[in-house]
Amino acid sequence: MFRIKSAIIIVSALLLVSCAGGRMYVNDEADFGFYSRVGVIPFSNLSSDRNAAEKVTSSFMTELLMLKSVELANQGDIELVFNGVVTQAMVNVVDELTSEQAVAIGEQSQVEGIFVGAVKDFGMVRSGQDEFPLVALIVRFIDCQTGRVVWSYETSRKGGPKFPIFSFGETHTLGEMTTKVCREVAQSFGKVSR
Repeated sequence: MFRIKSAIIIVSALLLVSCAGGRMYVNDEADFGFYSRVGVIPFSNLSSDRNAAEKVTSSFMTELLMLKSVELANQGDIELVFNGVVTQAMVNVVDELTSEQAVAIGEQSQVEGIFVGAVKDFGMVRSGQDEFPLVALIVRFIDCQTGRVVWSYETSRKGGPKFPIFSFGETHTLGEMTTKVCREVAQSFGKVSR
């Protein structure tokens, strides 16, 4: 009987750990109903994979579009405005974009808010005898009237078995993990924007 109770406790703990989400900040004063048209600045790449930012930005935009809670400005238009406003190279747009630049981007591209992000980890990592995908990112939403961050979400997820003893619920590919992480981030924004 003790072994059964112990097994139940262990499985319950593993379920809680595997369902854990990221860390989210929400500005209580922000009116998320105001944001109808938004833009996505290409994410910064802090990982060792030189194409990570493009892949994650694209996946995140797809997940935002699927939410249908905000209209996305054309990516080419946003990039054109961003490159005109931000003349110096930025390693990490999340930390380096100024409030004045965010306001200028909003005015010129006619959006109420912009998403900025950074891919912190992106690749396959060894776990025992196997390799599993690891994706970590931070995404922030900036109000283009004030230049203030009104929402932020940071997460890191590694693939692999949800239950070490049983081999089900595994995420084996980097593409699949990228989609899962971007969906998690977009849905978290969707919950506060409704």
